[in-house]
Amino acid sequence: MTVRGAILFVASILAGCTDVGPRRGPGTLQATLDSPNGPEGAAVLVLVGEGVLGVSPLGESDVHSITVGEATRVVVINQAGGTLSFEVTMADLARPLVALVHEVAGPDDELRSDLSAYRVELQR
Repeated sequence: MTVRGAILFVASILAGCTDVGPRRGPGTLQATLDSPNGPEGAAVLVLVGEGVLGVSPLGESDVHSITVGEATRVVVINQAGGTLSFEVTMADLARPLVALVHEVAGPDDELRSDLSAYRVELQR
């Protein structure tokens, strides 16, 4: 990986997370893929942080997830193409959670080649 590639990777990590504030205790976050291309068909995301208790679908999205250690891999699918969103149940909302975009496919099932403008918004 070149220095420029490493800088872009770190920038994409920082852009992929939203500050959820210092509120302590259990709660739920709403996660939505922010796409520069409009409606999407599917995405593979990785949530990094302690205390992810579960992931559930929102709207027209289907979700599948697996947690190993502090990483939760989430597959979000919208069969008709549209907004990709889900809920994340957390043990403690004060714990930091970073959302990384690993892959995105459009409604035509074609993988997006450039993920640099994608991010995941996390909101209470």
